[in-house]
Amino acid sequence: MRKLLPLLLLLPALGGCARIGSILPGRSSGSGFDMQELGVSAPVFGEIIRAAAACGVPMSLTAQDRGARIEGAALLGFQRQGGEAMRNQYLASVQPPNLGPRDRSGYCGGKRVDIERADTFLAGAEGEALARRADAAARSLAR
Repeated sequence: MRKLLPLLLLLPALGGCARIGSILPGRSSGSGFDMQELGVSAPVFGEIIRAAAACGVPMSLTAQDRGARIEGAALLGFQRQGGEAMRNQYLASVQPPNLGPRDRSGYCGGKRVDIERADTFLAGAEGEALARRADAAARSLAR
């Protein structure tokens, strides 16, 4: 649970995309990774990284790389769990909304703090550890 606490700070801003996390099973036996953790963290970071791109808010390359590794492992899990339909459902859930210029300003203003928090988390030691766990999950799921 301690690993998930920083992620829980970001969840209120994400609405329903984190629901995807409830689909994946819990800890995989003997693998050292937790699919439920990936199921929660991937939508959080996937949605925020896409919001950063849509809003033109820079994120460090380290944060983007680690976010992609986390998402990649979760995508393998979604694919294995529910096939292409589940993978596509996840991808659709993390896309930023189609907004006009006026709406974009409000959306982006509301995401700025979440983007900064995610960038700090992913670029730090906890983000590095989460990305390593995601890499272990991806290796295990690819077998």
